[in-house]
Amino acid sequence: MYRLLLLLILVFTNNLFAQNNVQIILKGSVHSVSSDEPVSFATVHIQKTTIGTITAEDGKFELPFESRYLNDTLIISSVGYKQVKLLISQIKLKQFLHIEIEDSLFLLNEVVAMCYDNIEALRWKSKKNDKSQYLLTFSTRELQNAANYISILKETFSGNAKIKTNFIRWKKVKIYGIPDKVNFTISWFPCPYCPSQANIAVTIEVLDKKNNNLIENAAYRKPLITYYQNLLDKTFAQGVDNSQLEEHSQVMFLKKATEPYSGQCYGYYESGQKGLRGVYKNGVKDGFWEYWYSNGQKKIEGTYSNGKKEGKWLFWFSNGQLRISANYIDDDMDGKNIWYWENGQKKKETTFRKGVYLEKTEWNEKGKVTDITNYLH
Repeated sequence: MYRLLLLLILVFTNNLFAQNNVQIILKGSVHSVSSDEPVSFATVHIQKTTIGTITAEDGKFELPFESRYLNDTLIISSVGYKQVKLLISQIKLKQFLHIEIEDSLFLLNEVVAMCYDNIEALRWKSKKNDKSQYLLTFSTRELQNAANYISILKETFSGNAKIKTNFIRWKKVKIYGIPDKVNFTISWFPCPYCPSQANIAVTIEVLDKKNNNLIENAAYRKPLITYYQNLLDKTFAQGVDNSQLEEHSQVMFLKKATEPYSGQCYGYYESGQKGLRGVYKNGVKDGFWEYWYSNGQKKIEGTYSNGKKEGKWLFWFSNGQLRISANYIDDDMDGKNIWYWENGQKKKETTFRKGVYLEKTEWNEKGKVTDITNYLH
């Protein structure tokens, strides 16, 4: 009887605890105070726990947690911004939470726009301790580029790395041109000096064993810039910005190169929006290529073979509506090809044989047939 009573008490207690320990989902977004832009990849977590999440590219997040943490503290942090602490008990959990965070790092140099993928020694000042220091700095158009650079660093400096959400620190590594081993930290955050919120700023701090900033030393500054720039160039060895290429006799070369370029190629609008992506082989387009409008809508996609269109190609209007569905052989239209009006109605349907018209049917924007033609060859 006693054992049964004890069992009932334990079951009742566990059920009561489970009922009281309600699952909660906190939804919100994180924005920069200075620019009002969303802060992507910021960390949102409950202090002294492993409960946390990271904001998406639009700054939004969802954080599930149990009600037993209602008296704890919510921490919002991101490299380049001041940390924010909020008492969960004072948050209106049923409402969407808007969080604003202040910049904690800003450039003392007069920078209008940072150069993409070009490392410079720039002086940054921290609002937290009012100190300034030189950091190796570059911007890049998207987070994936920074991730690729970090992969190269991991390959170069195996081991001894401390990894956090927005920075990685290596200790006691050897760098060419520097006599003693160094400790360095690479950090990344949304670039406040770039045209697009998707652009990323990357900073590198290099310290000696006494924690002296080696970039402050003019004797080491240039060797450090050269060393890290070479690693950055290696990151893009399989993919370059289209602006780095120039054409000679319909063949593409890297500027100042003597051999035709082979590898991935990317192109961007001035806004930072992706414009093209594809592959060159021996200086001519080869493989799958994609093009975008400046508003981000897909414009064209298809495959090249030795510089000539091959297979199925698709073309779109800037509103996302399909414009042309075509088939190519050796850069000539072949087989059935269809054009569309911007309202989605079929405009023209043709049959080709290696670039030669065989027949066509045309419609007006309301779907009425306006012409049927058969070509005799």
